[in-house]
Amino acid sequence: MKHFDFKFLRVWMVLWCAGVLFPAAGQGSAGSADVLRLIEKVNDYWQANNSPKTRAFWDNAAYYTGNMEAYRLTGKVAYYEYSQQWCEHNRWRGANSDDKRNWKYKTYGEGQDFVLFGDWQICFQTYIDMYNLNPADYKVARAKEVMTYACHLDENKFWWWADALYMVMPLMTKMYKLTGDRMFLDRMYDNFLWSDSLMYDAEAQLYYRDAKYIYPKVKTASGGKSFWARGDGWVLAGLAKVLGDMPEDYEHRGFFLKRFRELAQGVARCQRPEGYWSRSMLCEEDAPGPETSGTAFFAYGLMWGVNHGLLDKAEYAPVIEKAWNYLVSTALQPNGSIGYVQPIGEKPDPTRKVDARSQAPFGTGAWLLAACERVRYLDGSVEDKNSLSIKVEVRNTTKDNRNDVVELEAKTIFEKLGIGGGRQFVVYDGDRAEVPYQLTHDGKLLLQAFVRPASSTELTIVKGLPADYRFTSWGRVYASREDDLAWENDRNGWRAYGPAIQKSGQRIYGFDVFNKNVPYPMLETFYHSELTSYGLQDKLRKAGRGGECAALHRTLTYHRDHGYGMDAYTVGPTMGAGVPALMEGKAFVYPLCYKEVEILDMGPLRFSARMVFAPVQIGQDKDVVETRVITLDKGTHLNKCEVTYANLSEARKVAAGIAVHKSMPDAYVMNKKLGYVAYADAMDHPEAMNGLIYIACLFPEGLKSVEYVPMAKEEAGAVGHVVGVSNYEPGDTFTCYFGSAWSKYDMPDMAVWQENVERYGRQLKTPLAVTLK
Repeated sequence: MKHFDFKFLRVWMVLWCAGVLFPAAGQGSAGSADVLRLIEKVNDYWQANNSPKTRAFWDNAAYYTGNMEAYRLTGKVAYYEYSQQWCEHNRWRGANSDDKRNWKYKTYGEGQDFVLFGDWQICFQTYIDMYNLNPADYKVARAKEVMTYACHLDENKFWWWADALYMVMPLMTKMYKLTGDRMFLDRMYDNFLWSDSLMYDAEAQLYYRDAKYIYPKVKTASGGKSFWARGDGWVLAGLAKVLGDMPEDYEHRGFFLKRFRELAQGVARCQRPEGYWSRSMLCEEDAPGPETSGTAFFAYGLMWGVNHGLLDKAEYAPVIEKAWNYLVSTALQPNGSIGYVQPIGEKPDPTRKVDARSQAPFGTGAWLLAACERVRYLDGSVEDKNSLSIKVEVRNTTKDNRNDVVELEAKTIFEKLGIGGGRQFVVYDGDRAEVPYQLTHDGKLLLQAFVRPASSTELTIVKGLPADYRFTSWGRVYASREDDLAWENDRNGWRAYGPAIQKSGQRIYGFDVFNKNVPYPMLETFYHSELTSYGLQDKLRKAGRGGECAALHRTLTYHRDHGYGMDAYTVGPTMGAGVPALMEGKAFVYPLCYKEVEILDMGPLRFSARMVFAPVQIGQDKDVVETRVITLDKGTHLNKCEVTYANLSEARKVAAGIAVHKSMPDAYVMNKKLGYVAYADAMDHPEAMNGLIYIACLFPEGLKSVEYVPMAKEEAGAVGHVVGVSNYEPGDTFTCYFGSAWSKYDMPDMAVWQENVERYGRQLKTPLAVTLK
């Protein structure tokens, strides 16, 4: 009897658990859907087992380049939020020294004065990626400061080790795209020329790690040249990223492309039969065994080159297939971790143990880069000249102009295009302009379509790489501001309060409103300015500088309009701007602040979140748990709110409504026939000329009654509520819409606000018709 091959069994089990061996029907071209599942398995494992509150040095920052690529492909909200937490933890900075006289780079260093050292600059790549999705100046302020300063120095010897060609070179092209300043391209070229002259070996077509390892200073066990896999991996991956962001007509592009192709040839020649690259690329005896980080970077670079038509697929496919097989059969562990990653170092070090338990953030990041590129490689989604196109007709049968977000089944689009999933396609309008889209957590493809009355429009979907669409409808939890859940679109912003504010003893139950008079996101700026002011004001107070403290508050607080909006609405222990509540008699039973929240969707077209509240007693039912799902689409003033109550034993009245303040006690409207209540609110401090907030609750499923319910006593300036009341049966879902508008933006008066709400109610009953052709 032959010896049983346990390694084969282990590989089989990994692939079986990942769903690779037996893919379900209709999942796109061979294997791509399975790779997408592996991406989520690996990244979910990493994020579940590692805190994002780590430093911004290269070892962690390299992971985030892979995480952002996974987000770009999948659109999974958790990946964006994980990067957000890391960026905030590091205050959107690298090394923190502000004394430019002491900024260092000429030697290795982890201190805060090594601001010009590339290992402290790779973090800026992720900061810029995050900025591009949701711009706020503070996110890239440090990157601009540091990199502009470096470019103006009379020096080109910054990148003296191979790693820097991944840490900083792609940052330079990102800086160019961010600023439009070709200085960054030219300084990148100048710096790279020096690095290339120092480290490139034309004979081997490989890069030495740095000057210490140039032959014959260091020799392999066989007396040859010593090249380190991860070092050359940094360079190949860095060149791919640079070529991807560099303008096609840049005068020095040819040099970067030449080196990319030469390095690809050098790398391919020294792949091991098992698919990996050994730590010592030309002499495995120097450090025997497989290594993942270099192999993953090579796999990424080679597939990227083939995908973009820069490398010949026939030549490199065998290398790519062997590398990928290693990455999923040896590097990938059954629990989703990535092993066989050489620990931090600078050479093929045989004293450092490398096995299945050898894991590192940069290794996982490299694996994610390779896997994302693998999906595109399998689906041919980058340059598919023979791609099928899908025509989408959107028809409007009403008499209103419509600018709605419409839904399609994403799976249907994937199948028709022959892709496994993810953001691997582009949507065009009739003028061949790219149209933003979004994939949702529940399998929908969202598109926004403007359609004239009794008319139709047509969109076209083809394979391709979509742009990074800037957020419009988005939100997140601001843990630093007492767990606020805040969200917005191009019309307005809203807030729900969380457990931290409840623990503080404050009684705030309802929805709050952020007024905006710009169509782009402002919550990041609101919160950054407000939270920054707290610490600065404390310092000024302690120093006895009260006048300066007051002036600073006026400058930074989001309770004043600085030209883009403000928070000027009081909630207190009321429904605020539309919160739902069960009723006992005439009393509302509030579940106070949310206990748990999960953001489901976030992107250019839709934000949605699920809030779960602590149990409350309703009559004899002692553990009634409310769950709210909030959905906000681009272009509308109204949020959809779907509410369920668990552990409720009998039917109850449920209401949603608006706090009526004493400053405008009669400015409400109740319309049972059309199913809404509305109110014009003077906001805080009417004397400040902040205009009016218009608020409404809309009930498309009809109402039992509309009522004005006075409060037993005044609370936070509120004297009552105007509400819509319905019956709630256990197990049902109560659906209402709530929203607001501002007289200083796009809603001149109450009559126009009512017309807007009524039109929205009509349109809910007659959605746009969507047909695939």
